[in-house]
Amino acid sequence: MLADKPSPGASGSAATRTVRAVVPHNPNNGTIVLLLSLFLLLLVFFIVLNAQSVQTVQKVKAAAASLEKSFPNFVIDPRLRDGTDVVASRAGTVFAVQRLDGVGSLFATAIAVAQVEMVTPGRLLEVRLPADDLFLPDSVALRPDRQGLLDRVVDALRDSRQGERLELEALLGIGPTAGPSQAPGPVARAGALARALIGDGAPTRAVTIGIERGVPGGVRLLFTLRLADEPSPRRAVGRGERR
Repeated sequence: MLADKPSPGASGSAATRTVRAVVPHNPNNGTIVLLLSLFLLLLVFFIVLNAQSVQTVQKVKAAAASLEKSFPNFVIDPRLRDGTDVVASRAGTVFAVQRLDGVGSLFATAIAVAQVEMVTPGRLLEVRLPADDLFLPDSVALRPDRQGLLDRVVDALRDSRQGERLELEALLGIGPTAGPSQAPGPVARAGALARALIGDGAPTRAVTIGIERGVPGGVRLLFTLRLADEPSPRRAVGRGERR
């Protein structure tokens, strides 16, 4: 905004009026400064937070040792504890728990009466179901509508992950007296199940079958997740025991 021009007849002192520009005040300047200050404050906060959250090998080892002491059944792979392998799925870790949970969900979805229990988190999953939910009545033949379930079980057994392997032990129940069972017997059905799984592509070393004293006509499936170099336990062989 400019001051008024002097009239032609005005005196010299009045004729030399100063011309000044009036800059209007912007009310948004304070808001911009406030937002900029807040942004810088948040930036500094996250930089400090990131610096404090950097893990060291000593902290990881101390945390792992504390977990193993507090939860004896929760096994931590030395590769995780020592920081030598940070991406592989490991038996006994959260990754392994998720893998076994996925296997259990297959049976819980396909067979409503199946009882699924995580016996040892990340290590051992147990599935209980009636034999007639897998086999045709009075037959060793597997039910055709269970083929999709068996295919997914085989895929889980065949799934090769670094540093671990999944094993299945299928146990069919016999009476507590171990007397003669009505045909077809559990031994014949166990053999048929093993042949079906291996014929579908399951690794031979990953499948074990047997019979056990328990509820006649029941099936117990034990899925065990082991480290790749961990030996499988020896199983007893005898009448009425696992075979």
